[in-house]
Amino acid sequence: MARTSGAGRPTPVELRREIEAAQRRLTATVDELAERASPRGIAKRGLRDLRGAGEALLEEARAVATGAQTVRRNSEVVEPPQGSVLLKGDDEVVSTYEPRALPPGAIVVGVGVGVVAAAGVVIWLRRRRRRI
Repeated sequence: MARTSGAGRPTPVELRREIEAAQRRLTATVDELAERASPRGIAKRGLRDLRGAGEALLEEARAVATGAQTVRRNSEVVEPPQGSVLLKGDDEVVSTYEPRALPPGAIVVGVGVGVVAAAGVVIWLRRRRRRI
């Protein structure tokens, strides 16, 4: 809020500064909204989300194929300490791992598929006996 002069009202200079600050905030907000709504911005976010989902799926598949008990969730390159001399390709990567566990939904679906398959086999066997 603008400071006031001795009479209790803001000076013209203070009003101008307050208006300019509000205009800068409004401009930044409009620019951010325009980027979010632009087709290019939407495509970038969609591609980023798709890559993330693909990486997670690939990591899960790797864990299933190798029988691993943990799954890598993310990896990031860490900036070297100041003054370090690094050769090309000597970046330090830090990865975060989590224990691998099936989500409860997958267990329910798996049990459901098993029950349906067993019921199908029983029905098939009964029909086959009747024909003979």
